[in-house]
Amino acid sequence: MTRNPQHLVAIDLGNSSGRVVLGQWTGSQGSLREIYRFPNAAQEQGGHVIWDVERIWREIHAGLQVAAAETHGQVKSIGLDAWGAEYLLVDRAGARVGLAYCLRDPRNLAAMEHAFTIVPRKRIYEITGIQVMPINTLYALLAHIQEFPQEWERAWVWLGTPEYFLFRMTGVAVAEYTNAPNSQMVDAFAKTWSRELCEAFKLSLDKFPPIVPPGTILGDLRPALAREVGLPNAKVIAPACHDTAAAVAAVPFPHADLAFISSGTWSLVGTVLRGPLVSNLGYELNITNEGGVGDTIRYLRNVIGLWVFQEVLREWNEQGLKLTAAQLADQCMDVSLEGPFVDVAEEKTFLAPGNMVARINAALKAHGFTEETRPRELAGIIFRSLARRYAEVIDGIRKCTGKRIDRLCIVGGGVRNEALNALAHQSTGLEILKGPSEATLIGNIAMQVAALENTRSLEQIQSIASRLTFVVESLDRPQVAGRIISSHD
Repeated sequence: MTRNPQHLVAIDLGNSSGRVVLGQWTGSQGSLREIYRFPNAAQEQGGHVIWDVERIWREIHAGLQVAAAETHGQVKSIGLDAWGAEYLLVDRAGARVGLAYCLRDPRNLAAMEHAFTIVPRKRIYEITGIQVMPINTLYALLAHIQEFPQEWERAWVWLGTPEYFLFRMTGVAVAEYTNAPNSQMVDAFAKTWSRELCEAFKLSLDKFPPIVPPGTILGDLRPALAREVGLPNAKVIAPACHDTAAAVAAVPFPHADLAFISSGTWSLVGTVLRGPLVSNLGYELNITNEGGVGDTIRYLRNVIGLWVFQEVLREWNEQGLKLTAAQLADQCMDVSLEGPFVDVAEEKTFLAPGNMVARINAALKAHGFTEETRPRELAGIIFRSLARRYAEVIDGIRKCTGKRIDRLCIVGGGVRNEALNALAHQSTGLEILKGPSEATLIGNIAMQVAALENTRSLEQIQSIASRLTFVVESLDRPQVAGRIISSHD
């Protein structure tokens, strides 16, 4: 006999939008549908790139009110995920200290280079197993402390972005394991904050929150917030707080011979391992060991991803061209792997917003190619460049792990880009498996179900995720994970 479904709320914060989704779980299967969406964007202020945290919080508040109205206040649990590597400072009264700096803030690069004069780059990697990038929390914190030392002194604790919003919901300060290592301050093997690094950089360990596993139930909503939004009985869960970890949790295929790409603003290209792998070759290739669900490691490399395409599209639309991502992807279906490309591994070239067409053309010229401004042709160059980079990263992962990789599962919003998927098949020679485009939200809900049912293994979490469908109401059809779109044959 099927029991009455439980209502669960997943909040997903992205770089361009935030979404609130209502899930239903019967005990054997479930569904998700979007009930609230809001735009999101970093902004420049005083020479920095920052987030309007209070506006994001108001939107979360509004989304929870919608969930309360739709369920008559009967929500079992709430989970929130977001991008990784960023942080906020909080004082003992629970108030935010200073601004919320975006990982694209220009001061981070200089802080990273200075950090290597204190602790060598390779030693930082040996301790943490995390790819060295200026976006990592360590360098942002060091830059912050150098510019505003009094704010660090005032802070009681620093929190990752998703954990900060969970703190505002509950008053409980934690660092969830899938998000914490992206700080580049966690010992990869001990799974604790690195005392060596904290002492070297004079970072007070008493300002670091405890690290908890994904699926930790933090407690109830704060009483005042529960009354305001109309959710008196909702538990708050730290799911897989890092959005990529949530997306990988929703991969519906066994990981034995599988690589994955979580394809979106960033493309996270990697494979799942049962423990960290820190090696000289991994250091040379800058491959990272991020915390995964079910006591696993996401062994991956960040690739700049569709950010470049999004910026080019924004630039064109500001010029009045009225182009959409779907239109250009459709026009690029016949683009081959051969032809002009840029090296998207040079993240510094493409990381900042603005003037992306000019920067791509400068890179084309530097590689001996002709400059290109026609939308279809330039989109094809971007997709070709990404696909080539995917193949390089997967080849490096093979060499580091010795793992046989025969299949590639693509999840996330980029899975809809059939032109890029086809080029990925050409570049890697792998069978392409198509996972859910809404993998992050499915993984978020799956982790909440796993927490409520007190189950934590990777296979059990995948099983729950495979029984969740995302209902796209505007199309009047469910999105089901696991469809195969091409074969190595």
